This record gives sequence, structure tokens and C-alpha cells, in this order.
Amino acid sequence: MAGVSKAEMKHLAILDSNVIVYSMITDYPNELYHRKCLALLEKGLKGELEYVLSLNPIIIIEVFSALKRLLNCIEAEFRTGSLLRSRRIAFLSISKQASQNSIQWAKEKNIPINDAMIGANMVEQANLIYTTDEEHFERLEEYGVEIANPIKL
Repeated sequence: MAGVSKAEMKHLAILDSNVIVYSMITDYPNELYHRKCLALLEKGLKGELEYVLSLNPIIIIEVFSALKRLLNCIEAEFRTGSLLRSRRIAFLSISKQASQNSIQWAKEKNIPINDAMIGANMVEQANLIYTTDEEHFERLEEYGVEIANPIKL
């Protein structure tokens, strides 16, 4: 967990890309989503959550792609880079086993491979996924995927 010291060790929660994008765009998809997702991100960056917020390569790709589409390439690079530079956000690798599980889960549950990969990564390394996309992740609950929607917190 690069960037998070042992003194700060808490349980991990993965931030889904939609939570990050909503926190960074004032009116996308609306002001309520922005405010709730931003509040979660700010609490996490201040260490005020019971979890250390974390990302993985899939989430970084999704965030950059969405921000590039909604803003521009330079702003997308800056904002995505700020996540990667944060000392308060852990960065998780994705194992071969999680990759294999995600392929099986995506096929069995008819969900996008990206979400299956994030779910499999959570089962291996984290305790929770913060997401507003409950539909896909609820299909993975039987595998141990736990979700929390910041809009409903």
C-alpha cells in the first residue's frame, strides 16, 4: 500500500470511478451526487473514515477516460494524477487470480468486465466498494463483494 504508513493502517475501501468523477465535476450527473461524493472523498483524504480509500489500475483508466470526455485531456491528466500522487489513497495491484475470477464473474453475472475486476480486487484486498453503480456490484455479493453508496449515506 504505497503512500499509506503503517501507523495509518485501517481497513481498505475501493473508490469506484463514478464516485471519483462525480466528486470532481460540480454538476455531473447533478449537484447532489457531486456534493455527496465530494464529501466522502474529502473525509477519506482527511482520514475521517473507518477505511483507507484505495484505487486500482482499472479505476484510474475509467476516471481518466471519463474526465477526458467531460473536460479535456490536460485537466483529466491533472486530476487523475492528483489521485495517484495522494499520500492518503492506497493503490492496489490486481492479481492473476482476481483477473481470472473477474472473467468468470463477468460471464456468469452478465456485467462489464471492469466492474467484475473491481469486485474481484475488493474481495482479495479490501472490505468495501464505494459506488453509485449498485446494480452491477449487487450481482457479485454472493462472492463476498460489499458495497456502500455514498448518495445513500
